[in-house]
Amino acid sequence: ACLIEYDPSVISYQKILDQWATQHHPFMMQKTQYRSAIFVKNGEERRIAEEKIEELFVGSGKKVYTEVEEAGIFYRGEEYHQDFLNKQTAGRNTMYF
Repeated sequence: ACLIEYDPSVISYQKILDQWATQHHPFMMQKTQYRSAIFVKNGEERRIAEEKIEELFVGSGKKVYTEVEEAGIFYRGEEYHQDFLNKQTAGRNTMYF
């Protein structure tokens, strides 16, 4: 998981999920360790996330394997997990906002 802190006066939660959807492939069932999930802080974020999942399903006709869950305590991963894409792929699949 990654923690995204944002200022809603600069970018909306909807726009973050729109960007996520362009760079993520939620149509394949994954093992639990690598599953697709959106962690939400409140009811409004849950509503927006569920609407995005429905939009992906309607637009593709494919089952979306992304779960929406309440955000709990965030634990930072080990150092070798930090900046993983840049370390492994020289930045080729990085999300930009």
